Amino acid sequence: MFFTLVLNIGIKRIILVIAAALLSGATLLAQTPEEIVERMMDEMDRGSAEGFSMDFNMNLPVVGTVYSHNMVLGERMKSVVTGKDKNGKDKTSVSWSDATTKWTYKSETGEITIENKASSSDSDKSETKAFDNLTNGYKLTLKKETDDAWYIVSKKLRTNKNKDDAKKMELTVSKATYLPICLRSKSLLITVSIENYALGVTEESVTFDPAAYPNAPIVDKR
Repeated sequence: MFFTLVLNIGIKRIILVIAAALLSGATLLAQTPEEIVERMMDEMDRGSAEGFSMDFNMNLPVVGTVYSHNMVLGERMKSVVTGKDKNGKDKTSVSWSDATTKWTYKSETGEITIENKASSSDSDKSETKAFDNLTNGYKLTLKKETDDAWYIVSKKLRTNKNKDDAKKMELTVSKATYLPICLRSKSLLITVSIENYALGVTEESVTFDPAAYPNAPIVDKR
């Protein structure tokens, strides 16, 4: 009986040590919302070299929702914008741009317009600037966590006096890739969502190919 008691005590101590080690490991692996967002931004920075794609949806009063699929690789960009005209008919605008030139196809006219690019902002990562504001003037809270993702809420601080900044943003981050799954925000009457962010874009996919529009009249405004 003595040896049985000693053995039982020994096993209990081993179990307690293992349990303590597991709890300690879990604590070390736990990440704050700020750390998750920082890691996400580091992963998104790879888009400068690999290129990135994303869906940008904007809901506007009267106009309705405008959908945009964007692909960026360096100074090259392709954007497909879909929505409805004033008569409720579907319309599409496809634009391509490089360092100096912008090509635009509009379904209403069926024409290709070529013009000098007004500024470098057409080809930078302006569509992802919303992510840069997640921690600047905001408080982050981890709303919930699943096996696949973190759900983070970013609330505007009273010290943030920028009227254009959204009062609240909701971010979902993939645990597998640390890339954003979705970012939603609302500013005044405009609701914006950024979804399906992915790395990896080919030069062919962001380059205008006139052969794809053989019957489209070309209007050169350069």
